[in-house]
Amino acid sequence: MQMISVNGAELSSMDLGRDKGSAVVMLHGLVSGNMASWYSSVATPLSGERRVVLYDQRGHGGSSIPGSGFDLDSQAADLQAVIAHHGLSGQPVDLVGHSMGALVALRFALRHPRQLRRLVLVDAPMPARDYVAPSLLGVTSPAALADYVENHLVGLTGRRRERLHQRLSALFFGSTLMRDVLAMASEPDAELAALDRPVLLVYGRRSPCLAAGQHLLRTLPRAQLELLDCGHYVIEESPAALRALVDRFLSVDGAPALGIAA
Repeated sequence: MQMISVNGAELSSMDLGRDKGSAVVMLHGLVSGNMASWYSSVATPLSGERRVVLYDQRGHGGSSIPGSGFDLDSQAADLQAVIAHHGLSGQPVDLVGHSMGALVALRFALRHPRQLRRLVLVDAPMPARDYVAPSLLGVTSPAALADYVENHLVGLTGRRRERLHQRLSALFFGSTLMRDVLAMASEPDAELAALDRPVLLVYGRRSPCLAAGQHLLRTLPRAQLELLDCGHYVIEESPAALRALVDRFLSVDGAPALGIAA
């Protein structure tokens, strides 16, 4: 485990399969996500053939909880710092992001296309102010946060649950997280249409974000959409199918076929 100093935060990171193949950086989702979300089901198997970099985004996992910097530009700058720390700035990397992590990866790709080889967006909720913010707006007090934890974090118990509860309290009541999420609009279609890189879109058939995936498919020039039999939490609900899709997509040298696959 390594700590990386970025603008106002310390990010926890790890590097798997360091001497193997091309590099892929994986980004987790908002609030309950961290790099452990990817570790066992996807990252470790992928590291047998390639180098895999994981990190906890600011305010998550083992990273610090700064008071600000949760907007997409700041988090894309965090990703740039992670890439530089691991010595990957001089080569195009693959990016794989779920949910908010997908939005960060997409923002980075639009700002730094020459640093990107391939991009995987897993249930990207674009725009976040429409898909993400509504589920968080009700958390306006400690009592409301307790209800949120009770209803949304049913798989966590004991100390893990308590630590996450404390972290969420700092995020909701001591940072600009909600303000930043509410300001996240869709990426401009003209910028999406100019991204000349292969993109794999993976969405759950029952995901509330599926319309966002269909819009990205229409707009990104080299995109393909794969649908899995799950909802938004693809990593937890369909890990084996997701791993197979990501592995196949990152292993191909040429451009993917255009269109949609069921």
